[in-house]
Amino acid sequence: MTKATTKLRELLARDGLLIAGGVYDGLGAKIVEEAGYEAVYISGFCVEASFGYPDTGMLTMTECVERASVVAAATELPVICDADTGFGNAVNVVRTVREFERAGVAAIHLEDQVSPKRCGAMDGKQLIGEGEMLGKLRAALDARVDEDFLIIGRTDAINLPGGLSETLDRGHAYLEAGCDLLLVTVPTTTEQVRAICEAFGDRSVLTINESGVSPALPFAEYERLGLKLGLVTLSLAFAAITAMRQAMRDIRTRGGIDEVMARNDSWDSVLDLVGLDTIREWDARYGTAAND
Repeated sequence: MTKATTKLRELLARDGLLIAGGVYDGLGAKIVEEAGYEAVYISGFCVEASFGYPDTGMLTMTECVERASVVAAATELPVICDADTGFGNAVNVVRTVREFERAGVAAIHLEDQVSPKRCGAMDGKQLIGEGEMLGKLRAALDARVDEDFLIIGRTDAINLPGGLSETLDRGHAYLEAGCDLLLVTVPTTTEQVRAICEAFGDRSVLTINESGVSPALPFAEYERLGLKLGLVTLSLAFAAITAMRQAMRDIRTRGGIDEVMARNDSWDSVLDLVGLDTIREWDARYGTAAND
């Protein structure tokens, strides 16, 4: 069976745009796979939200790696994961890369913010020096065991005083240091999106999300501009949050679950999604009755 890392590289080697569906748990990964996507993205925003926190660097590396391991085990698709700042300095990045690689993900991205970081769409971000970030990226590249494991550099300079100019300078420096791809978060105009795609071409990555800060263009437009990898970060989580909030309000106000259950997926559909038939097959093959 093809390794997840090799599979992701093969997908990225094709012409055109690759879209990765954003999740925060194994159930989401199964939904993305069922829907026909070819790659999964673990959103740092959504993982922190699932713990009840905003995306402000509240989680530890081990908590994030554990979640990544769960997601990677739930799907046959290659998984790309947000690894924040690497959870420390360049020395910490060495362990971070090794732990995420062992967790079974195919790629991580590392950002140039100071710790504690902030979501790319939030105010209050600060950057570490370019030299320090280059050291962290070199540490990441040297730390990987599987050469197909992708290291994606990320810069958050675009909405800070350095703007697009510093974004392009840092982006080119990160790629020259050996990063496989370059993620810019988050452009606020279509003109910035165009400039990023022109500058980084088939090594460009952007988030496509519901923050309202960045434009969310049709996929065909991103592909026309030359974007290589699009990360659909928030849509699944926001849809789940919206539906769950509405369901809880409706159950409470109506005094029962009938109306909510009537609009939900069926019991059998959900059991099929989470693989009950596979468990039954294992039980039939390996269980006590099969070996009497």
